[in-house]
This record gives sequence, C-alpha cells and structure tokens, in this order.
Amino acid sequence: MIADPVHVDSPAHVADTASRFPLADQTPPDGWRVAEHGGWIMWHPPHAQLPQQGWKVHVSVNLDDAADALDLVREHCVRHRIAFKFQRSRRLALVNNEKYAHRAGSGKLAALYPADDTALRRILDDLGAQLAGYRGPYVLSDLRWHDGPLYLRYGGFAELWCVDGDQPVPAVTRPDGTLVPDRREPVFTVPDWAPVPDFVAEHIAAVDAQTDDEPPYRIEEALHHSNAGGVYRATDLRDGRTVVLREARPHAGLDGAGTDALTRLRREETMLRRLAGLDCVPQLLDRLTWWEHQFLVEEHIEGDTLQHHLAMRHPLIHPDPTHQDLTDYTAWALDVIDQVEAALAQVHARGVVFGDLHTANVMIRPDGRVVLVDFEQAYLADEDFTPSLGDPGFATPRIRRGPAVDTYALACLRLAVFVPLTPLAALCDEKFDDLLTVARRFPLPPGYLDRIRDDLHTALNPPAPGRRRVTRFTWPADQRRLIDSLAAGIRATATPHRTDRLFPGDPGQFPHGGATLAHGAAGVIWALVNTGVDYPERDEHLDWLTRAARRLPAAHLGLYDGLAGIAALLDRTGRHDDAGELLDRCRTGLHHRYGPGLHSGLAGIGLALLRPGRPAPDDALHIGDRLARTLTGDTKQPVPEPARPGLLHGWSGPAIFLTRLHEATGDPAWLRAARTALRRDLQHTVRDDNGNLHVRDGARRLFYLDEGSAGIAVAAHTLLRHGERQWLRDVVTTVRRTIDVEFVLLPGLFHGRAGLLATAALLTDDPPRGTTPHGPLGLVRDDAPHHVPAHLARLAWHAYALDGRLAFPGDTLLRISTDLAAGGAGILSAIHAALHRTAVTLPFLDAPTHVAPTGHLLAAS
Repeated sequence: MIADPVHVDSPAHVADTASRFPLADQTPPDGWRVAEHGGWIMWHPPHAQLPQQGWKVHVSVNLDDAADALDLVREHCVRHRIAFKFQRSRRLALVNNEKYAHRAGSGKLAALYPADDTALRRILDDLGAQLAGYRGPYVLSDLRWHDGPLYLRYGGFAELWCVDGDQPVPAVTRPDGTLVPDRREPVFTVPDWAPVPDFVAEHIAAVDAQTDDEPPYRIEEALHHSNAGGVYRATDLRDGRTVVLREARPHAGLDGAGTDALTRLRREETMLRRLAGLDCVPQLLDRLTWWEHQFLVEEHIEGDTLQHHLAMRHPLIHPDPTHQDLTDYTAWALDVIDQVEAALAQVHARGVVFGDLHTANVMIRPDGRVVLVDFEQAYLADEDFTPSLGDPGFATPRIRRGPAVDTYALACLRLAVFVPLTPLAALCDEKFDDLLTVARRFPLPPGYLDRIRDDLHTALNPPAPGRRRVTRFTWPADQRRLIDSLAAGIRATATPHRTDRLFPGDPGQFPHGGATLAHGAAGVIWALVNTGVDYPERDEHLDWLTRAARRLPAAHLGLYDGLAGIAALLDRTGRHDDAGELLDRCRTGLHHRYGPGLHSGLAGIGLALLRPGRPAPDDALHIGDRLARTLTGDTKQPVPEPARPGLLHGWSGPAIFLTRLHEATGDPAWLRAARTALRRDLQHTVRDDNGNLHVRDGARRLFYLDEGSAGIAVAAHTLLRHGERQWLRDVVTTVRRTIDVEFVLLPGLFHGRAGLLATAALLTDDPPRGTTPHGPLGLVRDDAPHHVPAHLARLAWHAYALDGRLAFPGDTLLRISTDLAAGGAGILSAIHAALHRTAVTLPFLDAPTHVAPTGHLLAAS
C-alpha cells in the first residue's frame, strides 16, 4: 500500500531514496555481482557456487542500528566470500516489521548464505561477536543464536517450486530428489531429513532444555494474531476466571512512526489505569512478562464485536427485507450508536482520546451493553501525540490530534452501521455523499444524516489541496456508456515498460509475475477482448504476456493463477504456437499433486487443454478419469479433497470440466460424474429460515461466485443444458432468489457484486436494459424489478472516477484495481454480460454446447 496512493504496488517501487542505507549505493569489489529484486539487494561473490539449500543466517536489528550492522555484515561477507542480501532502505525495513507484516518473515534485515558448515560456524562466531549488543525483533521462523541478533534456519537458497494444496510454494529437495514445501511458518522447525551440524544440534538441545516459570494462565484460544503479538482468551488457573491476554513482542509490530508493540502496550496500560471503574472499558487485571514478551491481563468481555453483529444482522444482506426488518434493525443500530457516544463521553471526561474507534473495537455484551476495547492508540487529550495506526474507514490523515479524532470516527461509525463501506472514502472523501444517499434506505430519525454530514464536513474542510486523480463518478442513466468508460480507464493504467506487472491489480498479482487470469494481465486482456471494446494495444499486450508467461516457474500451472489460463487466452486470441508451448509445459508438470479445483487445480488445467475445434486430448481425458475415479472412491490415483467448496476451489468447477468432456466425446458417463461432483459440493450448503441457499463456512453463509452458492448454481445451470433434473432446477431457482440482495461488501467478480451480477444475468430471464429503473445508486422503488438491473445500478456504490474514467477498488477497498478477480476487468465483463446477455460468468466456461459423437468411454463408468 505504501508504494502508490491509488493502486496496489510492490514495496520495491516505494519512493525511499531518502532512506536508503549507504550500503545500497556502494560499489562492490571487483568480480562481485549485484542484483536487486523486490526491495532486496543481493551481493554474490565471484566464481562461487551456492548449494540449492542449506542453513541460512538472518540478521535482525532495530532501525536506528541497521546501517551500522549492515556495514559489519558487508565486511564479513566480502572477506569470506559469502553471498548475502539486505533490505535496501530504512523505510522498507520498517514495512517488513510493521504490525501486520508477515510474521514468519518479519524482522529480517539481511540474509547470509554460507556454502558449508565451516562458513556457517564462522558467521555465528565471528559476525555474532561483532554484532553482540545489537537488538532487534525475534525472527519467529528461525533459531536465535544465543542472545544476539543472528538467527538461522534450514531452507532453500535457489528458487525451486512445488505444489502444496493446489498452490505453488517455494520448495526444497529431499535426499530422494522429491521437491517438498520449504515451510516458512512463525515457528522454528527442521525437516527430519535435513543435515544438522553438531554445533547447531547442541544449541537446539540447549534451547529445548531451557525452562521458564509458567504464568498462572492457560491459553484457551487465539483471538487475533499480528506481528505485534497475539490476543488470547485464557483461564486464570488460580480462580478459573476467563481473562484476555494481550501480548507485545519487543522491537516488533512497528507503526508508521516506528513505535514497537511493547511501547504501545505500555500506553494501553497507562490509559486503562486512568479509565479504571468505567463499565464501558475493560478492567485491567495484571501485567506480566512471559519469556521475553510482555502481556496485559484484561477483563474478558462476553459477546461479539460490532463488526460481527453487522455481518449477522444487517437486513440488506438478505433478499427482500421487509419494512419491519429495516425498522427493527434501525432501532438496534441507533441504540448501539447512542451507547458508543456515551462511552466516548465518559472516556473524554477522564482526559483520554480513544484514538482507534471502529467496528472491530466495539464489543457488545449479551445484554446489549457496549464496551470499547483496544486502547493501544489512546492518548491524553492535551498530549502531543499522533496515532500512527488506524482503520482507514474511520481515520483521516487530515485530523491527527485531540478529541476531533474520535468525533470523526464516530461520524463514520454512525454511517457504517447502515452502510459499512466507509473505507471507500480513504481514496476519495466525496464517496461519503454516495454512502449517505444509500443510508436513506433506512427509516432514520430527522437530522441523523445531517449530523453525520456536518461532522464529516467539519473534519474534511477545507478540501485537500491540489488536483485529485480519484473523484466521485457520476453514474449515467444510459448504462451502456459504462463499458466504454471502464475499458478506457483500464487501458490507461497499462505499464508495458515494467516486467513485474502490466495492469495494476490486487496484491495477488505479484507472486505470479503479474501475468495470470485472476490478478494479472491475462484476465484484463481477456475482458477487453471479450467485451469487444476498442483495444489498439492488444498485440503489444499479448507480446508482454507471452514474455511474462515464459518467466513463470513450472509449478505455476493453474487456470486462474498459472500457465494454463494464459495458454487458453493466447489460443483464443490466435497465438496458437505460443499457447501450444505453454500447454506442453502444463503437461510436463502434471506430476505435481494438484487438487481438483478450477482455480489452481486439475479441472482448470483440463479446461485449458480442451482447445476449441480440436478433439479432447488424452491428457485432458486422463485428468477427467482421475477426477471421476476419486468421486467413486477409487484410490489408485486419488485427487486431494478440496479445502473448501464452490466453483473455483471445490467440486463445482470439476463438474463443469466433466460436462465439457461429455460435450467433447459424447460419453454420458462424464455427465454422471459431473452430477456426482456437484452433489458433493451441495453437501456443504445450508438453507436459511427463508429457504435461501448458502455455502456454510463456520458462522458465515456465502453466496458469492468464487466459494458461495452462486458458483454452485453456475455449475448446475451448465448441467441443466444436458437434461432436466429437479434437484438441479431447484438449485438454480433458489440461488437466483438468494443472490437478490441489496448490500454486498465488495464490487468484484470472485467475491463481490459483479459476480452476483454475472450469475443473475445467466440465471434470470429479465430482458436486457440500457437504462436503470431504480432510483439514485440503485435504491429500490416499488415498481422496480430486481436481479440484473438492481445489481448493475448498485455497482455505483463502489464506483470512482480515476482521471475522469470509471474505476473500482479491489478487495482491500483501499486501492483501485483493474484485475479480473477483484477489480475493473471482472466488473467490465459482468456489466457486458448483463447488458448483452452473453451467458459469460468466468473465462473459458462458455464452451459450445453441442455434443460430439461418442468417443472415449470413461473407464470408471
């Protein structure tokens, strides 16, 4: 997020010139090679051959000592010809140790790659002695060497990949030559086959033998984890009382000002002591040190967060809410807001500013009473303190001090309990006007919205200086204009000069070279080509995509996250030779243990192998055979069971692939297998009290295209083309009603409104409409039909103008995205499907429906 205020970008592109470490700009000795990748600078000695894997050493020191420590690292590595890499700047080192940085990788300032045990021991002894006294965050994935800032673990030196649960992951090689995942978890482990030097084994044994006094608490459940530490529900062993332990890791979990978790924990302790006795604040019970981490022991608040209540109670997430539903919810929400306001008044009366008010920091007890939690950002009202953390939907950089911080957050909360989309204002505060319009759907008391508007206006006035690229988008009455505006905006973001991405998407673009269908260039190009918009850069972009695909590791084969999807796109756009080259790579990689799914697994790869106008190849038939045998319980070549149900990751995707095999061969056994696959996904669904069909995911009920009931209905619709079945018809009919909801958190295709729009366009018989029959922003009118026109109009809730052209945020809601899964390309495709009834939901599911003469017979039939 730090590299670009408008789009998600790699930290490697952050503007950090002023904070670069001196070593980043030094010239290495003769013969040394220097390369930079992802914000890391690698120094490699001349004529050195590194092993593919081994014991690597990480250096972790605090920011103020980083430059000096790197000088010592350089001196040691150059003298002893050891390859090493390091973070290029103080700013990137801070990002790598932020509160929500990846816990397994956090704190690593430099990494050293010794070629043998002798070099490893020399690093630990000699460099360790030079760095003695330096302190830094504990590297959770590693073993600390004594009490210094050096950490080590066994892992890969070279870039190798394998597949783990459908996902390509970094790999190491077992002694028998098998590639296995290089586990990078926030706990130190050693593969049972890895060679362990004697001096490392002795140190591991010494660490294991250490004992610490156990505190009188038993941890029952982790409520939250971050790089700063955890929040745990625990039992006080002295009296059986349930408490909450709030953990702080020293030197870790930095905020924007570089303050660590321990400092913030002390701040919370100070504020809770000042607020003692208030019913709206947790009681502070104790403070303790456990190993090197510190904890606050606080009263456990029974109940759930306001965020949870919104997800469970909000009436607009259900089809056809009644006026009584809206009235009851409004009364409940207003009572919560009144209590929060009263709680803030009590906190302010003690001279304290809460500083971090948002829906996850408001607890609601079973009896309905409100409690404010998480005071690590609280401060005294007259204190010269600026909060450096905060929820983007409830904080603004234009208010940094005093009780006005809470006043602004409360105004956002008043709005968010009815329209939980306030993060949209982080890119453009004009979006508040749209959200206030949507809030008129509720029977609010006179003056309620005016008060919100006045409080926001006071906080945000005067407007930010300078020309803003992101502004409010005026939704046109003729919605056919949306396609041209959105497509032009997507094309304008292209960066063909870059090699890591062509179009800006969600964070998922970077692990796959910015090339794939879901988050990369392939999905954007597919959407632009499929909608038939003016696209003069098409050939240039296809050339870029072909080059990027050749750089992808062999394990990246999936339809939506790898080579198969890129090959399918190249084939459909006339690049048959390039497509064939990539499909050959897919064939050679099928020995990996892929799951059945459409997104990353065998069904998606199989769909790509089914090239239009050609007979089904043997490898596609073999994939189908494996899937069908797995469904019947045959264990000869079983396919791993998917981790979750749905179209992209469950058995619904294989149901579509097996149906395509029936169309390609005429063999009815493939249809029987397809129906079996779909029934397996339906086992994970549940009906609510009104008969609506959802995928069950713990307490959540999902209806999205990716892993919800909408995707299952797409598969059912595909099967209905080949024979009426009442249970299939029931799925389609029920889901068509289920997805007719007003509020959807995200706009995108996989997990948002665009996916519901595309599904509704496939499942309903409403005629196409170019103009909206709805009121402003899709508000319901009594005479308005639902389904397709309603979803289309309500895309305006999330719409921006970027340089005057239509644009949408991705799944973070904090940056504009153009990708297929979450951003503009997927929304473009859904709008096109809605206006032109193309029956297209996702790429390459729209195969011809003719049935070929009977050919290959399913072995399992």
